[in-house]
Amino acid sequence: MAANTLLYLIPSLVASLVPTLLYVWLVWRLDRYEKEPAHLLVAAFVWGAVPAVILSVILELAFETPLAALGSAYTQLISSSVITPPIEEAFKALALLGLARWARREFDGLLDGIIYGSIVGLGFAFTENIFYFVGTWHEGDLHSWGLVVLTRTLAFGLNHAMYTSFTGAALGLARHQATRSRRTALLLAGLALAIAAHAVHNGLLATNTLCWFSLAADWGGVLVILALTIVAWGRERAIMRTHLTPEVTNGLLSQQQFDMVVSRRRRWRQSFRLLGLEGVEQTRDWRRLVATATELAFVQHHATTDADPKLAERGAQLREIVATLRDRIAAFPAAAVSKEAPPKEPPAAV
Repeated sequence: MAANTLLYLIPSLVASLVPTLLYVWLVWRLDRYEKEPAHLLVAAFVWGAVPAVILSVILELAFETPLAALGSAYTQLISSSVITPPIEEAFKALALLGLARWARREFDGLLDGIIYGSIVGLGFAFTENIFYFVGTWHEGDLHSWGLVVLTRTLAFGLNHAMYTSFTGAALGLARHQATRSRRTALLLAGLALAIAAHAVHNGLLATNTLCWFSLAADWGGVLVILALTIVAWGRERAIMRTHLTPEVTNGLLSQQQFDMVVSRRRRWRQSFRLLGLEGVEQTRDWRRLVATATELAFVQHHATTDADPKLAERGAQLREIVATLRDRIAAFPAAAVSKEAPPKEPPAAV
């Protein structure tokens, strides 16, 4: 029995883990400016993979047992589209609420909500897929197992990430709302959207005849999340420009440094230039300056809506670090700083 269990479990574990790691990496890459701390991402994934699954199964069984006793022909449809979605999305949302409460400085806004929501959802999908894969192989054959693996990891591989991203996006938007009622309304709206998307998927699949409609609805939801991500990128660029422009005026950053910090393409180009001209140590200093200046912009952004005095203290610390790094890279060759054409001088006044 143990040998047969391992025979099913190990391939199923690998089949779930490999695409999950790929999706986690893709989600991590969405964070273009201020990468989220690894320990928070791991915590979000673990919550989705273990507690959220266990709690969901317990509560679902509590509701489904009396429902099954009724013997209704619609038991599966009711269970999958009415009972399961609100339970699973509520337990996944608990991780996001915890992050927004106890890691408030890291939960910056819309994009962070999407990222953390996706990671929680991918953790949940990882564990759920293992159960489906093991059960399919135990009850069927290798061919059936392969079809389920391809369906759940490719066709529907981003479903749970998409559902919980709606909750995360709403919580990220609520982060900067002035009143509790508006924050609550946004959170409930996002959770309702996550539940609705989940229910539509499950309900269409339960009919056994509308799988293509389910697939279209799922990828439509993924496209909506991608569109929100693009909007979030624009918001983050605007935040950096708004809050780092005064640092150019007061001399903390040069205009060239500012232009490269707020442009992802230019900051990476500068890193490669320095790696070739100056070496690893100088490249590390430049990347630290970029990361510190980026954090400074977001700290100052939070300070506009949050009266926490620790934000002002953190802002002062970050300015000192930027100044130190700026002085250390001041001796870099001019060619290493930028090869961009110098700005044209304004015409002299007549």
